[in-house]
Amino acid sequence: MSQGQAPMRELAQRAFAGEFNDAGYTFRESDDDRAPVYALLPTGAKANRVFVVGTLTETDDVGSDDEYWQGRIVGPTGTFFTYAGQYQPEAAAMLREVDPPVFVALVGKPRTYETDDGDTNVSLRPEHLTVVDADTRNRWVTETAKRTLERIQRFDDDTNEYAAMAREEYDADPDQYRQTVIQALEELTDDAETAPTSQDQAGGVTPSTAEDASGSATEVSTDEDSTSQSGDDIGDFDTTDLDS
Repeated sequence: MSQGQAPMRELAQRAFAGEFNDAGYTFRESDDDRAPVYALLPTGAKANRVFVVGTLTETDDVGSDDEYWQGRIVGPTGTFFTYAGQYQPEAAAMLREVDPPVFVALVGKPRTYETDDGDTNVSLRPEHLTVVDADTRNRWVTETAKRTLERIQRFDDDTNEYAAMAREEYDADPDQYRQTVIQALEELTDDAETAPTSQDQAGGVTPSTAEDASGSATEVSTDEDSTSQSGDDIGDFDTTDLDS
C-alpha cells in the first residue's frame, strides 16, 4: 500500500439470519490490537462486515444513562439484531425516528456477546442503515441465496482454510444452510404479505404490495448480481463501498 493510501475495506458478506446467528466464533488474523475482528460463518468464510436487508419490526431504547437503540430486522430465516449508540449517531437517530415496520438495508460489523448461561448472542454494529423498498429486499434475498450456495459448494475444497476452521469450531453440517436458502426463497412472497404497506414517515418509499415483492423472488441475472457486487446502488441504498 502506497504512502497516504487508505486501507482497503473488507468485503461485506451476505448471509441469512439462520446462518449468521450461528456464527458465534470470532478471531483475528494477527496479534495487532488494531487488527480486524472476524466472525466465522459456518459455511466457511470470514466476515468483518455483513450486508443484510429485511423488515425492521421493532426499535427499543435499551440504554440506561445514554440512548442505546436496539433494532430487530426480520428476514425469511430469522432475526438480525443491531445496536446503535453515541458512536453510531446516524443509525441511532434512524432507529429513534423511524416508524416500523419498514424495509431497511444494513451494513454492520459482527459482534458477539456471551450470556450468563453460556450462550453466545450475535448482533451487528451498524455502519450504514437506511430505509429501502421491497425490490431491494427481494434482490438481497436472491443474491444472498447465491452467495450461500457458492460457499457451500466450496466447503469441501482442501484449500479453503475457513471451511477447515468452521469444521473445527462448529458442530454443524453446511448442507443445513442449503435448506435455509430454500426456506428463504419459498417464504419470500409470504414475507411480502406481512411487510410494510406504508412507509411515508420513514423516507417516502413507495408502498409495497405482495405482487411488487414477489416480482424477483426467484430470478437474479448474472449481470445484475455482478453489478450490485461491484458497487452500484441497490434500490435507494448506496453500496459503493461495500466490496472495496
